[in-house]
Amino acid sequence: MSIQVRFWGVRGSVPVPGPHTVRYGGNTPCVEIRHPGGLFICDSGTGIRELGRSLSREFGKKPLDMDLFITHTHWDHLQGWPFFVPAYLPANKIRIHSAQSAGTDFEEVFQRQMGKNYFPVEFVDMAAKIDFRKIAGDFEAGGVPVKTFFTNHPGVDMAYRFDFPGVCVVYLTDHECHRALGDGRDFFSGQDRKVAEFCSGADLLICDAQYDDDDYRSKRGWGHSRWRDTVELAAAAKVRRLALFHLDPDRSDEEIDAVVGRAQDHVRSLGGDFECFAAREGQEIRL
Repeated sequence: MSIQVRFWGVRGSVPVPGPHTVRYGGNTPCVEIRHPGGLFICDSGTGIRELGRSLSREFGKKPLDMDLFITHTHWDHLQGWPFFVPAYLPANKIRIHSAQSAGTDFEEVFQRQMGKNYFPVEFVDMAAKIDFRKIAGDFEAGGVPVKTFFTNHPGVDMAYRFDFPGVCVVYLTDHECHRALGDGRDFFSGQDRKVAEFCSGADLLICDAQYDDDDYRSKRGWGHSRWRDTVELAAAAKVRRLALFHLDPDRSDEEIDAVVGRAQDHVRSLGGDFECFAAREGQEIRL
């Protein structure tokens, strides 16, 4: 089975267009996964705008049937949704999967961001057939088994594992390593082992790697991992490829290059043989 993954937004927290983010891109999280049975989209950060434009150019008025998997309802994972052109076309079907948000139903969060005080077009003006599906465990989408895991992040955040026939993709963003956050007790290492089990054997792990050691000193508890924690998770899980994701908005392309170099050195120091790279906007991977 051929699986095609394309990155449309790889930055965390806030979009950062400009001359220093040209190569890796400045849009917030959105990943497209094409499989023989349909189209999966992970998160609707600002990257989903260009994905929608691309789908419109490719398919024209042909009806689209897709599944959108939302990790959580923080701004950087939702803010592109109002600009997603396929949501305005009546022939299209979009199933939106997410967990119950902290205090407010995730469907209501989607609708509120298009309220009159925030946006000129309301949610009810989207003509596509949109079906919100609240999830609380493992399920199937388009015949594909989908496993879920709650990450270590403020609020409610969910990771997704897609087990296609012969190919596994894990999308694990906005997650803080338990061991780094904890105080050395066995409980925290045990939690990290559970995360590694969830990611075990993935052909592609797309994983939060926003911080370095200097960042983490002042941002401990903010719900993101250091790149070294992410590399160690990938090694423990024995994945084939690791895409460093949710890149820090304050880091330039050249600084990300340096992070990738150090991350690859760390892979070798751990005796790992998996591919390690920073996700880049527009990058396509075939599995």
